[in-house]
Amino acid sequence: MFKHIDRYIISRFLATFFVAISLILALTVVFDVSEKLDGLIGRPGYAPKLHEILLDYYLNFIPYFGNLFSPLFVFISVIFFTSRMASRLEIISILATGVSYWRLLLPFLFSAFLIASISWGLTNFILPHSNEVRVAFEKKYFSKRAETSMNFHRQLSQGEFVFIERYDVRANRASKFAYEKMRNDRLVLKIMSGHIVYDSLNGHWQLHDYIIRSFDDTKETVRQGTLMDTTFAFTPAFFKLDLKKIETMSNAELNTFIEDEKSKGSEYVNFYLIEKNQRNANPFSTIILTLIAVPIASRKVRGGIGFHLTMGVAMAFSYIFMMRVTTTFALNGLLQPWLAVWLPNFFFIIVGIVLIRFAQK
Repeated sequence: MFKHIDRYIISRFLATFFVAISLILALTVVFDVSEKLDGLIGRPGYAPKLHEILLDYYLNFIPYFGNLFSPLFVFISVIFFTSRMASRLEIISILATGVSYWRLLLPFLFSAFLIASISWGLTNFILPHSNEVRVAFEKKYFSKRAETSMNFHRQLSQGEFVFIERYDVRANRASKFAYEKMRNDRLVLKIMSGHIVYDSLNGHWQLHDYIIRSFDDTKETVRQGTLMDTTFAFTPAFFKLDLKKIETMSNAELNTFIEDEKSKGSEYVNFYLIEKNQRNANPFSTIILTLIAVPIASRKVRGGIGFHLTMGVAMAFSYIFMMRVTTTFALNGLLQPWLAVWLPNFFFIIVGIVLIRFAQK
């Protein structure tokens, strides 16, 4: 059962957090409007309506960025109001009554768990659909150029592989194209072309400067030419790189998508696995950052809030830096994606326990 002091800490925690996150979101919206003003105004006859801007974009933009910033602003909020409590000798007074430090942490952890639960629910159940609407709006009004795929290697189906050096989305043109078909681990067909272009009217691919090599048990047949129309079991959408797509998927859709990409040999599988694991790791980081913030800010020091905020910001940037480093290792295949995402949490929970062990009591 919570006591009066617990309710006091919880109310201060939540009030400080929601005020801080509201202020940063207001600033974020202002900067976003100024940055994307051309897209919001639009071209004559192609401008978004006011209700589209408010309901389709900013109504979904605000929870997305609020959830993204929430662990960091939980940390800053705890540093701020706990430092004020320490400067007014409230922390010392509570501990002087015989309350243990771990008991003092209870209302902090309860508040952090509450925010982490909201964040987890948003991330896994609400934001995928919300992001779908937001991303569609961004593509329609803000997208200035499509992504270009480079060094594309993909398995089309069992025994079929496609390779390109570069794909120009605007021109529907792939350079240095190669197609291989395997049967019983043996190459039976290989098509190479200087470049291929998609004819959207006929649904055909045009091969330019091509060589076709066919293999059977006894011989190899080679054909070559300058231009040929043919069909493949893929369209230009096969080459388009849309990394934001995973933000719009539910957990079940994301799992299915990852398995499909694995079967195709996609080089972005680790990127998708990082997104999958971050959906659980990021909310959990709220609790860990709270464990770190309380012992940092509860010590009464000469620098007061300024010193505590400096220490807190340094610790927060250390956390973010480590997270970026481990993510980079995972993208380069040096760490398992789940380990890369959770390793900063594992490390900093130990840091938090050490700080609590040596906190001023």
